[in-house]
Amino acid sequence: MEVENDMNTVRTKTKYKLGLALSGGGARGFAHLGVIKAMNEYGIRPDIISGTSAGALVGAMIAAGKTPEECIEFFHHTKVLQFARFTMSKMGLMSMCGMEEKLKKFLGVKTFDELPIPLVVTASDINNSVSVHFNAGELIPCVLASCSIPVIFIPVEINGIIYVDGGLFMNLPVRPIRDICEKIIAVEINSIDSHEKVSNMIHMAERSFHLGLAANTRIDKKLSDIFISPENMIKYGMFDLNHIEEIFEIGYKKAKEVLKDFNKVIHTPIVIAN
Repeated sequence: MEVENDMNTVRTKTKYKLGLALSGGGARGFAHLGVIKAMNEYGIRPDIISGTSAGALVGAMIAAGKTPEECIEFFHHTKVLQFARFTMSKMGLMSMCGMEEKLKKFLGVKTFDELPIPLVVTASDINNSVSVHFNAGELIPCVLASCSIPVIFIPVEINGIIYVDGGLFMNLPVRPIRDICEKIIAVEINSIDSHEKVSNMIHMAERSFHLGLAANTRIDKKLSDIFISPENMIKYGMFDLNHIEEIFEIGYKKAKEVLKDFNKVIHTPIVIAN
């Protein structure tokens, strides 16, 4: 496969039966793991995974062969500052050097080619204002780039280009794999509370970013064959590591409900919405 920097498609001769697209959403990404647990129980296995931000992180873990339970354990009893550390950089408030160190040990792979399941990671080229879809080369820098929320995290430089969070332009990355998959399950975990009050600078950056995410998911939602959107994501913050099991369980229950008729639905062009 080759990466298209200016198009929303990853070109390949391979045709996959089932693709899985995972959205961004910070700590709400634990719901992705609940969805994947439900998929496993139904015997549903993706042939390729496409992820943005939290979805790229979860996607990399699952593509590397980790189980949802192993992924949860990776984050369990861990403080945010063990993954992200405050810095004096002019480009962002925090560095993800802690996450980089932990991911290297946990994943056990260095490149996309080593992954048992093909993976496409979406990040944003901030200078050229385009989505870029990585599927070759070093894995972890691309995942971290996809997770680099502007202002909060320092951007990631890859081959001289500055990248930030993939959700900036494409938070639900269905388009990168649409043309190469017969069917796609899309999981969207971002939601906004319109009555929530902004209380500080980080909260302001987080809310502004979420508003952008909500706006750019509409096209990809329509392009999916099965759409899963766990409820009650509003009450969980982007950096909430105190409710991992709750978020996981919400994703699990929603997926069990939506996917119970998977074998029947997957043979029709119907989109299942929330």
